Amino acid sequence: MNIFSGILNGLGEIWAHKLRSFLTMLCVMLGVVSMVVITGFVEGMFTSWSRNLSERGGLEKVSTGNTEPPARQEAIAKLSKGLTLGDALQLKRDLPPGFVVSPEYEVRTTLFRRGKRDWVRLQGVTSSILAINRYEVDRGRFFTDLELRDSANVVVLGTWVAERLFGRTENPVGQFIDINGQPFKVVGVLKHYELMFREWNTLRWKNDVAFIPITTGINKVGRNEKLAWINVQVDDVDRLNETVDTITNILATRHNGIFDFKVSTSEGELASFAESRKNSVFFAGIIGAVTLIVSAIGIANLMLASINERVREIGIRKAIGATGRNIFGQFVVEAVALSLCGGLLGMAVSIGAIEGLRAIVPAENAPVLSTSAFVVGFVFSVVAGVLAGIYPALQASKLDPITALRYE
Repeated sequence: MNIFSGILNGLGEIWAHKLRSFLTMLCVMLGVVSMVVITGFVEGMFTSWSRNLSERGGLEKVSTGNTEPPARQEAIAKLSKGLTLGDALQLKRDLPPGFVVSPEYEVRTTLFRRGKRDWVRLQGVTSSILAINRYEVDRGRFFTDLELRDSANVVVLGTWVAERLFGRTENPVGQFIDINGQPFKVVGVLKHYELMFREWNTLRWKNDVAFIPITTGINKVGRNEKLAWINVQVDDVDRLNETVDTITNILATRHNGIFDFKVSTSEGELASFAESRKNSVFFAGIIGAVTLIVSAIGIANLMLASINERVREIGIRKAIGATGRNIFGQFVVEAVALSLCGGLLGMAVSIGAIEGLRAIVPAENAPVLSTSAFVVGFVFSVVAGVLAGIYPALQASKLDPITALRYE
């Protein structure tokens, strides 16, 4: 009697009790599926968030906005004009050549066109806005450096603004709209952006905007030199902290020591989300592990019940030459086979579940098939089966053949 015959006997015993074996494998399968699907949703959410971050400029973006000065500086706050175009020009001169500086002037105003009106976020910008905030022009063009220098009356519309003023069929490029009583020529329309979270487009702000040259915004529309933002794109994320310090020092000098600005990056947001992702994956693993532990208990229970049913068989096998090692191997193989089949079944069902969910869940929130969860779930299922089979296998291997043959 060799180990291979023990393996064959173990597999034969599983086949002989199909329903009981299938129910045990089902527990293993559910553990693998729960781990893969929950982790897939977490990974899908992280992928969606990463795209959202990228559409806002990514980790390379350093944003500087206006803020209230500290209480100790309130009395001298008027010594600073806030963020101005001069600040942006100074940053462009002092920062390394590979950096991109994008000053942004913002005003809420109404656009008119043949009786239609639209209350929009009108931004005075330079062409740098395209690189920093990941905008693309879909129709027409962006305004030129000459138009920027001359404070030209040209405008680039977001898709929603263009649709509200011109409808879905009319081409806005080359036509005129009215801004603050002045005619502006539409020279371009931006690409449409969409990243859904349930019923909400998280990128709607990129469609609901209109761009004019920043000089036009300051000189003709807002008639105020205070900027809303100065954004900087670094050439290497490893230089973020250095860049934040440099920007802070330059602006503090230009603002006469008044800290009426705030320099920020997305690192804190990334760290917070990464922590949430880690916790979610951890709890997904806990759920899967609990299910697999339950399945391991089921496997152990099945093996112990099988021993009680087969005491005389074990006695006969030992009487004709089977060793304790042969018996041990047979029962371990049964446990491993059950967990292995359950794990493989779980992997197949997980793929089907992920693909099925992708078909009914919006693409932006769809779960992702996580290879790591796949591997961990499968390995855990096999390990659980091995551990669950060891004790029953030891019990079977230690049975005395004479006592076993007398068992009724």
